[in-house]
Amino acid sequence: MKNFLLICLLSGFTYSAVAQLATKCTRALEEAEAAFEQGRLLFILDQTNNKGERKNFYECLENKVFSIEEEIRARKLLVKAYLFTDNEEEAENKLIDLVKVDKEHQLTSADPAELHFYYSKFRTRPIFRIGLKVGTNVSRIAVLQEFNAFALPDRTKDYRSKEIGLPLGFNAEATIEKYIFKGIEVGGGLQYRVLSYGVEGKFIEPDQLTYIAINRSTMLRFPLLIRYNYNYSALNKESGRVKLIPYAYIGGSFDRVINAEYVDTNRSGGTAFTLPSGSTSLTDFDQVAEENISIFGGLGVKYRFGRSLVNFLTLELRYDNALFNYINPENRWNNDDLRFGVGHVEDDLAINAYTISIGYTQSFYLPRKRKEFR
Repeated sequence: MKNFLLICLLSGFTYSAVAQLATKCTRALEEAEAAFEQGRLLFILDQTNNKGERKNFYECLENKVFSIEEEIRARKLLVKAYLFTDNEEEAENKLIDLVKVDKEHQLTSADPAELHFYYSKFRTRPIFRIGLKVGTNVSRIAVLQEFNAFALPDRTKDYRSKEIGLPLGFNAEATIEKYIFKGIEVGGGLQYRVLSYGVEGKFIEPDQLTYIAINRSTMLRFPLLIRYNYNYSALNKESGRVKLIPYAYIGGSFDRVINAEYVDTNRSGGTAFTLPSGSTSLTDFDQVAEENISIFGGLGVKYRFGRSLVNFLTLELRYDNALFNYINPENRWNNDDLRFGVGHVEDDLAINAYTISIGYTQSFYLPRKRKEFR
């Protein structure tokens, strides 16, 4: 019980001391801002008081006592003070300190014109961003031309088959993105995708045979995209930047199949048959086209978070449309176990997909003066 009371007392004293220190720092900042309004710039830049002691303003700044909003105000105040005393070299250093704290700091109409002009000399946008996403996909198959093993001219009408998309595919993507201007970004990267589709077939006459063949494809994809972020520079009263940013994007991708296989194939009715393990790979029989090109488009939203509000959580929906045949038509008949045992031959088809994903985007900065002003 005594230990508990002692902890409570110490916690109370600590909280009180921190609160008093924060109050003292707030007063020091307000005093410096008042001095700026009165034109007493040297009072701000002098780091010691009339007793030769370090001023609270500088101690609070260096010891990180200020809140984030107060620290931004304090560092901007120093930029203006050095700028108006014609010390541009030190003003430049203080401006870099400011944008390190608030990496995409936005000036307002209340800031003097001199600061707007000086600020325009510096690059304060991110030099690049890295985005990571994971998600799930659902295939949507487009049949380009139909084939089957036993569809002879007089029996075609009795044969029914359909491609079906299967859920719970997987994709993971890493991109490098570059901000261009007015909410426009471009990016490129690497995506790993696993996607499945299935075929259900049935012979109505005379054998009443049914079968399924489920194909799983693993690809490495190399997407390039251009994105528009809506209302990118908009302000709000609380943070100075909107936290939710809707966006839309389009792009293209070079796709390479690294593996394709049948994960479930069997026939029922008549003599039951299951594809043997040695005949399950489409890539071993060279039945798929190794390379393809896709186009895609999507919608999403970014959520700013963190102390400086320059990193994002993302949620997006995307549609991929393959441009060319997934099947290698020259070798579609190569797998005898599949076409005679199961009764299936792959149609010419394109594998399209819907994808929903979540992600994280990290921004990287190197604030410095633009080359034309050096």
